Amino acid sequence: MNSKTVASNKKARFDFFLEENFVAGLLLEGWEVKSLREGKLNIKEAYIKDIKGELWLVGARIDPAKYINQKQQVNPERFRKLLLNQREIEKILFAISAKGQTCVPVKLFWRGHLAKLEISLAKGKKNYDKRQAKKSADIKREQERALKKYK
Repeated sequence: MNSKTVASNKKARFDFFLEENFVAGLLLEGWEVKSLREGKLNIKEAYIKDIKGELWLVGARIDPAKYINQKQQVNPERFRKLLLNQREIEKILFAISAKGQTCVPVKLFWRGHLAKLEISLAKGKKNYDKRQAKKSADIKREQERALKKYK
């Protein structure tokens, strides 16, 4: 199937150790789908919240497209329900409650004509972990530059 990335959350990869990935559908309104097609989405500050045994995307901002009906009430930061199998929901809820993990959105993409959200179970990084990751990335980048220079 054809998949095109709309938005990715690079901050999640920097702030968390990502462990297990899930792909969830999103319950969207019509204007939100039109805005997603234009790429007007921000998931940097978004997270997944449990409300009455269901998973919701909180903090994601979908700015309305210019051409939508102005009479229509638009809330760019509303909660959006995630569509997952019950087994997957139970697995995520268990990991969040028992293991001290959190669930963060990693990227939103199109699979065919459907909008899908990749979410991950994650553990937060400490400051020293972030510094270590940045240091190793810098070293790797320098090595690649040196190799490229001598080729």
